[in-house]
Amino acid sequence: MKEKIKKVVPFILTITATLCVGFILVAFLLRPQVLDIGTVDLNTIADGEYIGVCQNKILFAVVKVEIQNHKIIGIEVVEHKASYMEQAEQIAGAVCSEQSLEVDAISGATLTSDTVLKAIENALVDGASLSDRK
Repeated sequence: MKEKIKKVVPFILTITATLCVGFILVAFLLRPQVLDIGTVDLNTIADGEYIGVCQNKILFAVVKVEIQNHKIIGIEVVEHKASYMEQAEQIAGAVCSEQSLEVDAISGATLTSDTVLKAIENALVDGASLSDRK
């Protein structure tokens, strides 16, 4: 009986170690990354509503940015992970208040902040390119 246990223990330890390494690898691969947030000149954007999307591995944000007279008059977070929606809306509100993408990230939600900021930037960049075509 002791011989069977001696043979099974290394097998169980190997399986456990393999599962732990697998979980760590998956967690590392799915971890959102810090994004580079650029600047956008609001004077280049025509009035209208623009949709911006950002996929940052497991984080996903969709925003609708409304521009009027070259000012951001509203940002709606259309889609985001429910557990971080409050932080996403805080960032959107800060961008609207500051009229700039250069706002401080929400403490404890830096990756969520970056994802929402990038979605807003994408909406504004799309708005600027649409304005160029007119």
